[in-house]
Amino acid sequence: MYRIILFFVFLSANPVLAQHIMGKVLGSTTSGTTETLPGANVYWQHNMQGSATDSNGDFTIPNSDTLPARIIISMIGYVSDTVLIRENDRMDLRITLKKSVTLKEVKIEARQNPTSYSTIKPINTETLGEKELLKAACCNISESFSTNASVDVAFTDAVSGAKKIQMLGLDGIYTQILSENMPSLRGLSAAYGLNYIPGTWIENIMVTKGTGSVVNGYESISGQINLEFLKPQEQKKRLFLNVYGNHKGRAEVNLHLTPKITDKWSSMLFTHASTNAVKQDMNNDGFLDMPLTQQYNAFNRWDYANRKNFEAQFGVKALYETRQGGQTAFNYNADQGTKKAYGIGINTRQAEYFSKTGFMFPSTPYKSVGIQTSGKWQQQDMYFGLRKYSGEEKSFYANVIYANIIGTTDHKYKLGASYLLDDFNEKFMDTTFARTESVPGVFAEYTYTHAENFSMVAGVREDYHNLFGLQFTPRLHLRLSPVKKTTFRLSGGRGFRTSNVFVENQSVFASSRVITFREKLLPEIAWNFGFSFNQQFNLFNKEAFVNVDIFRTDFINQVVVDLDQNVNKVVFYNLKGSSYSNSVQLDVGFEPLDEFAVKLAYKWYDVKTTYNYELLDKPYVPKHRIMLNLAYATYMDIWKFDFTTNWFAPSRIPSTVLSPGVYQLPTRSPDYFLLQAQITKKFRKFEVYLGCENMLNYTQKNPVIASQDPFGPNFDASMVYAPIDGRIIYAGLRLSIK
Repeated sequence: MYRIILFFVFLSANPVLAQHIMGKVLGSTTSGTTETLPGANVYWQHNMQGSATDSNGDFTIPNSDTLPARIIISMIGYVSDTVLIRENDRMDLRITLKKSVTLKEVKIEARQNPTSYSTIKPINTETLGEKELLKAACCNISESFSTNASVDVAFTDAVSGAKKIQMLGLDGIYTQILSENMPSLRGLSAAYGLNYIPGTWIENIMVTKGTGSVVNGYESISGQINLEFLKPQEQKKRLFLNVYGNHKGRAEVNLHLTPKITDKWSSMLFTHASTNAVKQDMNNDGFLDMPLTQQYNAFNRWDYANRKNFEAQFGVKALYETRQGGQTAFNYNADQGTKKAYGIGINTRQAEYFSKTGFMFPSTPYKSVGIQTSGKWQQQDMYFGLRKYSGEEKSFYANVIYANIIGTTDHKYKLGASYLLDDFNEKFMDTTFARTESVPGVFAEYTYTHAENFSMVAGVREDYHNLFGLQFTPRLHLRLSPVKKTTFRLSGGRGFRTSNVFVENQSVFASSRVITFREKLLPEIAWNFGFSFNQQFNLFNKEAFVNVDIFRTDFINQVVVDLDQNVNKVVFYNLKGSSYSNSVQLDVGFEPLDEFAVKLAYKWYDVKTTYNYELLDKPYVPKHRIMLNLAYATYMDIWKFDFTTNWFAPSRIPSTVLSPGVYQLPTRSPDYFLLQAQITKKFRKFEVYLGCENMLNYTQKNPVIASQDPFGPNFDASMVYAPIDGRIIYAGLRLSIK
């Protein structure tokens, strides 16, 4: 706490709190009288620093360092005015603006970019819009990043169908996933959580590389992914229906309903149902390529706004999912818990709620108080062959945020307090693991903006973890734009998290490896530093961009998952030595023709961890990746065509030298390509789409080691480095009723 007090003592010494100029801005009316003008811009001509008037037309701006100087007052619909301020002039002003000439209505149409990089925010943020999400079938969020280079998606094993994301070469557990700026998909949701959110529910996804804002918590290490759901008050569609099916038997339905309530109240109901009921074994190894699944998911949200000083949002979610896989001969009723055949089963039940309230101050629109709360209950029961796991999680989160300015809107700050409660009860085989984590914390964040050239976000937070004591989290983000369309960013900060080793590494259940804990596992702590460069320019008389990101992550401690020490064991222990990730990404985007967009990306990873006192490449992380996306749309998006190809370089495979010769794998995987394409045709009220994933039908050969002896010592379905499902042809329909 003392660090945060010192942080704001420093800010209080800022010269911006010196002498100020105050005043009121009025506007003339057609009747010859005057009225106050809230929202008028008041700023110095020589440095563009200033503020805006409040609801009473009053303003306060810091005095200029050099006088005489001119103040500009402007407001849409009024003629701008300029006032000369001399050394001995009065410091309270009264300005009246004249009405401007009424302009005829002008309609402006623009095509929204599916993907955009912010050049204004100090924090490095990439936004994936709704059009980007629709480039693929977008059944759930884990499948929404196939046309994006910043986030990688890979299978965790060859039997469960679970997918995980990676950022900066690190597993998704080091990326904090937020739902509308509140922590989400954590705890027991870490393994399958991305499968629980249908893509059609999402308005946009904001991807932040490196440590994010301290306002959102302390868990971000490699980045943040913020999911913005569709808002009922913004929806013109009263009904939306999406139907999807592929040639392998997977079918999904998403239905959104947005009923008209009142001017202040709005609501939206999201529903989802999906199934995969057809057994597939394309490589004839006796194991299902993908598990049989059923999922039912619903989300109801309510928004309230009195349009004066209070807004509120709240909602509830419920989910039920079953997964069944393993050998094709497995009978889920008769063979469970026996050695007749190998099977897996994963049953998940989940219930959540969230609420967000905001209090504004009409006389000072830059000041506000926000309160966020959420709660979750989840029960997950799993069996992999003879291995059984059950876990229950109860969690609660609360965050209070106070926002204000120091003198002018160039200097903003946020103060707040948060509380996180996690209660876990887990059982693996015959051993029970239970713990309760209680983490109160306080934070402070200061934002400085100098015109359009420079901005900074500096934040600190202090959290008290009941099991691991005080945790201090500083973070800094700098943005510099020396010339128009050129942006540099620097960032640095610390992240802290506790691991849930069973759920986060459930892929090792799909093997005969003995699970061993060498010692008590400590929290994972890391520092992340980043640099980025963004240049926008014109090419072929259209907007183009080049973006470069360079990041380094250094772990102070990490839970090491050692698959190399012994081919028949997986050993968990705390880091002894160094562990780091170096990441470089280059993105280029341009339009050689009207409505034809080209996006090219290259990534280089250097990710190493100390395994049993030896520094090795992290398994299953390709050092190089290249992505090419081509998108073309005709007038009014009547036809849309999208094509994406990804090339993945070889990656390290954990050592199998101690296995019998027939089960040994090469030390590195082969490189491979993944291609996908989609065509969409829009009609008046609906659109249809047809697509193909993994067009080259590339799959990993023999992803299940010792598949003919699943209860033997050499069985392992966890060593997956490439797709295990082949070519998928799909089609769907989207119906919208306004």
